[in-house]
This record gives sequence, structure tokens and C-alpha cells, in this order.
Amino acid sequence: MHNALKPSGDDRGGAWGGSNTLWHRFRFYVPFVWRFVMLQRPEPLIYGIAVTDRCNLACRGCHVSNTGRPDMTWDQLVAAMQDAWQRGFRELYFSGGEPMLWHDATHTIKDAVAEAKRIGFFHVHIYTNGLLGIELSADLVWVSMDGLPGTFDMRRGDHFHQVEHAICVSSHPRIAVIYVIDRNTAQGVEPFLKWVDETKFPIIGVMFYFHTPYYGRDELFLTAEERAPIIDRLLDCIRAGRPVLNSRAGLLALKSGHWPRRFRVASVRDVDGESVCCRASDEVCEDCGYAACTELTEFQRLRPSALLGMMRYW
Repeated sequence: MHNALKPSGDDRGGAWGGSNTLWHRFRFYVPFVWRFVMLQRPEPLIYGIAVTDRCNLACRGCHVSNTGRPDMTWDQLVAAMQDAWQRGFRELYFSGGEPMLWHDATHTIKDAVAEAKRIGFFHVHIYTNGLLGIELSADLVWVSMDGLPGTFDMRRGDHFHQVEHAICVSSHPRIAVIYVIDRNTAQGVEPFLKWVDETKFPIIGVMFYFHTPYYGRDELFLTAEERAPIIDRLLDCIRAGRPVLNSRAGLLALKSGHWPRRFRVASVRDVDGESVCCRASDEVCEDCGYAACTELTEFQRLRPSALLGMMRYW
């Protein structure tokens, strides 16, 4: 029987710690890319852990926060990471709720990041709203910002300047922004990118998602026909040299809808169990706006812009 807590001896489940070197990454990624790209095998790579449903915001369109479900315990969290490592996952992210709120006794999300690195994950990312600080040892911190004041407020409340300040005072070298486009935030895309450029906002760039109707289509939802001209505008922003992290190929795939859903290269776990790709029901997949998925599919298709784009945040 598979023992999630017992490391094997090879590169797919090496001994905990000491395995996150350039040599180990090379040994893993060369055969992985061959299988992933040439043989088209969607093997495990990216693992997400939603450590808590608790959040200090009540964002419009979000129904996964403050559900009353318990947080993961420290033991559950460590076991999940070790099991993911054993099965071949090498990239890890923490989300929520708001992961900065998570704790179990004396353990905090900072301990979780340290443990993930000890186990040997190549990169550890955190998704946060930024209100509780971003002084973390994670390799990359993704902060939610959906436009400038006014636009931002319609989705997340009157907190723009708090998030802006947290990023500006942070010493973290790699921070990126997630901007969710919905019916209210769509017109704020270009002004926000211009502001990032002109203020030299200390981020590596902005990744754009579309509002995904996890709980049914609502007033924020944009149809594929409505998304198309917005994607064209994002492509114009890329041509203009704005700091867009989405690749041209990824955006075109998102526009066409011609990309595989439930992409098995990624899984996510919460206190109730594990899901492939995301925690939503299959009915949502058709309207998915999670642009990170198209970046992976276009990487698998060897689209040059996706290959180059991924290097910016991996």
C-alpha cells in the first residue's frame, strides 16, 4: 500500500530536504517536459492547498470565504504536502480564503512555506489579498488587485491603498498581481496597467483572470462573446509593452475556448479532500476564466509566447 509519509529513493519522491537544487530540477524537468510536451501526458506538476476558508474580506462574487468549514490542521497540511511530493508534484501554492489567517497552535503559513521548501518543492507561491502583509519566504507572492480606486472597490471594498502600501513597503523581491476581470472591473484594465508603469509599482507584472461562475452565472459574469473584445484589448496592451503576464498564446486560447478542461497537471486540496484543477463542479469548466490553465496548455503546445511568459514567474 502506498505510504504518503514514507519517501522513496528516486527523484519523484526523494528524501525530504536537500532536493531543491538546480541539478534536481534539471533531472526532474528534462524527462517531465519530454513526456508532457512530446508524449502529451498530463502528469502531476502543480499542487494547491486551500488551508482555510476564513477571510478578512467579503469580495463580491466570492462564495468560498467564511463558510464555517474548519481549517486544515498542521498534521493534515504536512501530510498533504508529503503525499503530493510522493506522487510527483513539484510546484506548490497556498490559497484560501486568506492563507495569511491560517494557523494551528504555533504554526502559521510561514511555517507551511518553510516545510514545503524542506520537503523539496521547487517553487512555493502564495495567493493573498495583501492586507495582512506579504513578508514571506515564498518564491512568489500573488496579490489580488482588480483596478484602481473605484474599480477595485466594486469587487473587494475600499482597501486599495492598504494593498498598495503593503506592496510598496515590502522587501519581497517577487510580487505579482492577479486582476480578475468582471462586468465591473473590465474598463479598469488599461488605466491600471498604465498606473503600474508610470508609478514603477514594484511588481513583476499583472496576470488577468476572468470572473468564473463557480456558483452559477451572476451579474458579474461575462460571456465568451463579451470576453473576446476585452482579450483583444489585453493583446493590444502586450503589444504596447504593458506589464501583462498572460502570454499572447494563453489569451488566444482563452478567447477561442479551444483548450482542455480539468487539466490533470494540477490538483488542489482543502479540508474536505482533493480535486483535479480546481474545486468547482464540472458544469463550470465551460465558462472557466482561470487563465493560468491556458498558460499551461499553450506551454504544452510549445507556443513561444507561453514558453517565454512562464519563465517570468517560474
